[in-house]
Amino acid sequence: MRRLVFLAPQAQQVQSVVADFIAMGIEKESIHTIADDASRLEKLHFRPATVVETTELENDMDWGMVAGGGFGLAAGLMVTTALGPVGTVVTGGAVIASSLLGIGIGGWLGKMVGEETPLHLLEKYKHALEQGCFLVMVDIPAERMSEVHKVIRQHCPKALVEIIYLHWDHQQAA
Repeated sequence: MRRLVFLAPQAQQVQSVVADFIAMGIEKESIHTIADDASRLEKLHFRPATVVETTELENDMDWGMVAGGGFGLAAGLMVTTALGPVGTVVTGGAVIASSLLGIGIGGWLGKMVGEETPLHLLEKYKHALEQGCFLVMVDIPAERMSEVHKVIRQHCPKALVEIIYLHWDHQQAA
């Protein structure tokens, strides 16, 4: 999946682009709109971007789970040295339990931090949003990028379209 991000200076342009996206079969849930004043989005019946699209929630939660799991593993290994003669099953269970507990607590703390951290992408569009522009984000499969890009160019010929690779789409190195 890819996320195409672009600015539309006028509400009519956003309405036209969104209507064409929906006619192309793109789901409404994949189209996110941001404005400086959320009431403008409500009046125009645009789907506003959620906390997931406007904050670092996912990224911070992921990193919290990684860090928490690491700390939990380390704590579990320290417990195994203290319980050494008790047995492999008990110490192995302590390592697994502390790792899972660390992942849960780390993810929860990461979520709390991420909900309060604005998405770094929005900083570069802040000035345009203050001027009354709309920021539109659309999540699409990679193979549809060219046709969606043509629709954006048709309605917003001067828009700079930024392509973001959504993190759940990347293959991680083993």
